[in-house]
Amino acid sequence: MKGTSYDTRFLVELFYSSDEDTQNRIRDVLLASKPNFLSTAALSEVYMLTLEKEGKDVAIIRTNSLAKDFRLVDVDKEVAVQAAIIKHKHGVPFADSLIASTAKVLGVPCYTDDQHFRAIIGLTVKWIR
Repeated sequence: MKGTSYDTRFLVELFYSSDEDTQNRIRDVLLASKPNFLSTAALSEVYMLTLEKEGKDVAIIRTNSLAKDFRLVDVDKEVAVQAAIIKHKHGVPFADSLIASTAKVLGVPCYTDDQHFRAIIGLTVKWIR
């Protein structure tokens, strides 16, 4: 399956980076990586972060926009079991284990700069730098 998945960190850079070059590289990745997959765990984290930083109205608009621009991937049995294995084996935060598991189950790379993703066997990790 072609496409790419994204960790919350990628979206944080998309929405909050003040570096124009970073913003341009992010846009290039998104345009070149169709289809773009997003775990609903990452969507939840973006909602929470936006809620804290910018309020409910912006959080609703942002997550609605992401739902239109990305193929959302819900947690099904396979993703849930793989996430539990990743959490157990690597001790990563649970939301990250769901995000990593989603990419692994789909067989697509995950854009993240979180180092703990790199230790997960069978997961291809990329970053914009």
